[in-house]
Amino acid sequence: MYKRILLTALCFFMVLSFGASVLKTTLDAKAYNGLGQITEEIENDKQSLGELQNALTAIQNNKGNLQAQKDQINMETQTMLEQKMLLEQEYSLLVAEEEAITKIIDEYGVVISQTQTDKADAEALLDKQLNDFGALLVYMYMNGEDSYLKMFLKSESYSEYLAYVECMEHILDSSDRMIDDIRVTIDDISKKELDYVLANADLVTYKESLNETQAEKEAKRKELEEKIGENGELLTLTDEELAAAKDNEEALRQQIKDLQAQISEKEQEKLRLELEATFDGNFSFPLIGCNNYRITSWFGIRTDGPFVAYEHHNGIDFACARGTAISAAAGGKVTFAGYNGAFGNVVFIEHGNGLTTVYAHCDSLIVTAGTRVTEKQAIAYVGTTGQSSGYHLHFSVLKNGVYVDPADYLPSYYLGR
Repeated sequence: MYKRILLTALCFFMVLSFGASVLKTTLDAKAYNGLGQITEEIENDKQSLGELQNALTAIQNNKGNLQAQKDQINMETQTMLEQKMLLEQEYSLLVAEEEAITKIIDEYGVVISQTQTDKADAEALLDKQLNDFGALLVYMYMNGEDSYLKMFLKSESYSEYLAYVECMEHILDSSDRMIDDIRVTIDDISKKELDYVLANADLVTYKESLNETQAEKEAKRKELEEKIGENGELLTLTDEELAAAKDNEEALRQQIKDLQAQISEKEQEKLRLELEATFDGNFSFPLIGCNNYRITSWFGIRTDGPFVAYEHHNGIDFACARGTAISAAAGGKVTFAGYNGAFGNVVFIEHGNGLTTVYAHCDSLIVTAGTRVTEKQAIAYVGTTGQSSGYHLHFSVLKNGVYVDPADYLPSYYLGR
């Protein structure tokens, strides 16, 4: 009968074991299936992230090109504005010079007109003198000898006659000299007139060249104005393109930020699935190769010791020598490694299935936040930092954020039970 009972119990145990194995295999399969899916999603997201980052780089390069183009346009526009200002100054000087030349030409016109008047007066005087002189010569020719004879007969003396003859000759000489003087005057006036006319012609020619130069500079100024206007329109377009590129850049940055956050969330989920797929819910003892330890405080309400006032103790304290190596109770990810108030130097490790282990009052730390650790990997050394009464390891377990009794997860052998 005892054999029967034993056989029945053995079969029942095998069924339970098989059922647990099947259940674990099913859970592991689900975890691995989910892990494959989320891994694929992460890879796809990373590929999309790379494409977005490439697009962002292209936009940034385009922005750089647009800014360089804008700077070039501004530099060209500034140069053209300076050229335009110089042309306007030169044009103003040409206008002032043209006005001065016009005034001189007008004055020359007055002088030439007066010279022509003087020349006409001199020519009229010459004509009169020539007419008078010709009349005198005709009279003397017609009455020459008779007149001399009459004057001789009328003269009371020979000397009077000679005086008469000398007077006539003087009149003829004077008329002749006057005619010569008038001719010289006319020649002088003609020469002066010619000089004025030639000078005036040169001024007119120079004025025409000034007008041509003015026209060239005015045409160049208008051309510069058109180019400056075109550059203004180009600058407006460039600014619009820059603004659009900036908007696109900001939008891409936001997409990248959102996608990175999504990838981070999925990687956390992947980590959780990986931990669930590999962690069976049992922890190894967290003190590597240490047999000389003793438990100084259990999980729950304290009944003795220096910290009774705190009432509830959220872990188990293992007193041991300073510098004893502390190991990870299971594989996982370090979520915190540093100093944290009453805990002193402490390490938090996430293992999946909502479980996190805590290793407090460490003397020094080996790992850092974000580190992946394996079971029994050294993570710190025993110390007495923070609120501690001596060298020991404070070991806690969190289940979904709530402290639970570590004794439910540690091998009973190490707990003396």
